[in-house]
Amino acid sequence: MKTRLLVKEGEYRLAKAFCMDAKIDAEELYCFLTGMDKVALFLRANEEVDPKTEKKYFDLIARRAERIPLQHITGTQEFMGHTFKVSPDVLIPRQDTETLVEEAARTIQSTPKEKLTFMEKLRGVKEWEVLDLCCGSGAIGISLAKICSNIKVTASDISSAAIKVATENADNLRAKIKFVEGDMFAPHAGKKFDMIVSNPPYIRTAMISILQEEVKTHEPLGALDGGRDGLEFYKIIVAQAADHLKPGGFLMLEIGHDQGEDLRKMLKDDGRYTPAEVIKDLPGKDRVVKCKLRSDR
Repeated sequence: MKTRLLVKEGEYRLAKAFCMDAKIDAEELYCFLTGMDKVALFLRANEEVDPKTEKKYFDLIARRAERIPLQHITGTQEFMGHTFKVSPDVLIPRQDTETLVEEAARTIQSTPKEKLTFMEKLRGVKEWEVLDLCCGSGAIGISLAKICSNIKVTASDISSAAIKVATENADNLRAKIKFVEGDMFAPHAGKKFDMIVSNPPYIRTAMISILQEEVKTHEPLGALDGGRDGLEFYKIIVAQAADHLKPGGFLMLEIGHDQGEDLRKMLKDDGRYTPAEVIKDLPGKDRVVKCKLRSDR
């Protein structure tokens, strides 16, 4: 069978199994199997595929047709220009979360010089201590460490399996990160940061059952379920983050597209934070809430 016909058959089988992006996934799986890129796939479209490769390809297609995420088959996901290892133990990094990383990096890189301490002025840059809370695969903290040279990142998660994956990602990408296992702020007693970033679980419990099969069956429930109203983890973060931020420190949280006003009100009612800014992602949906601990704290 010619390459283009083989991949077309793969696309047909995935579409029949109700997989989204069947064409893209069929091509990605062939590239993963053969090690070629999309350009080579196009140029070699009319080449004959040997029976052994054909069988291996359809085995991969069969796994994807069972609604196993593509990333769990290939073992990787691209995020912020880097390749991250993923597994069923961590949430697959998504493009939505790049909005949080980009805003955090922009904030870190735009510190006014008059805000620097004497030693920071000598170095010419502010040294940031950043906490990546509920770090999962480590995609947020590691990406920030790769973008910004003037930060020290601590990343924590309650899952030991997630910490193992995140540590491997940091090693593979040569990012210096301190990883700590523990529940929310428990491992950070007495520690204060210049910035706390987090993509906590925020899906309403009742909505889990209607998520795509790939998500609800194959991604960790603990990284998805945000409680009855989807705000359970935000309530903990808002209540405790102020005790772990330096005066004027930033709190930046990824949110669901319909949670912006809830978070803005929650932060306002707490009284310890500046008025929250809601930042939209590329499709124009609310995606990040950003505020600061009041300087008079």
